[in-house]
Amino acid sequence: MYLNSKEPFFTMFDREKLILSNFSDFEERKISDLKGYFLNEAIRQKMEYDNNTIVYKVYKQNVPHEEGELLHCITIIEPGNVDGEFFMTKGHYHVNENCAEIYYGQSGMGLLIMQNGNRVEKIEMNAGTIAYIPAGWGHRTVNIKESEPFVFFSIWPAQSGYNYQKSIDEPFKCRVFRKNNGYELKYFI
Repeated sequence: MYLNSKEPFFTMFDREKLILSNFSDFEERKISDLKGYFLNEAIRQKMEYDNNTIVYKVYKQNVPHEEGELLHCITIIEPGNVDGEFFMTKGHYHVNENCAEIYYGQSGMGLLIMQNGNRVEKIEMNAGTIAYIPAGWGHRTVNIKESEPFVFFSIWPAQSGYNYQKSIDEPFKCRVFRKNNGYELKYFI
């Protein structure tokens, strides 16, 4: 369902329920949906079999997927890890590589990993952080706190499209693992 974006509208972020009001699209990614994304596939499979934990949820407000329109959503990455590798979004590139994206941290603490060829950049995010993802860069977000969800708002051109397969064919070279009370990055180049 799309809103008529030719008419003004608004949505609200409900901080208590951690949802976007009046959302038109909801996605829930469980550990079973992330086959091939974590380094230790055997542990991921065991977690899928044991309880198929929710890794992240997305509340999106759809508009027509055409040039000039903007999509927006709230993403909530739950705390957790697969053999020490923190829970994360699948990560994606845009089909239309001319499209950029903006993330705005709402609560918790996360790490935005971006990749363009062999170049990898990261931005640590918390409430109030505004991160700009340039056109052509793949991006994935990681919850680096084991005690609370990481919640962020994003906005991007509606005609951008998603290329999730590229994240599997050309895996992100930077992985984020639990270390003591923080995190460590491991690079696989």
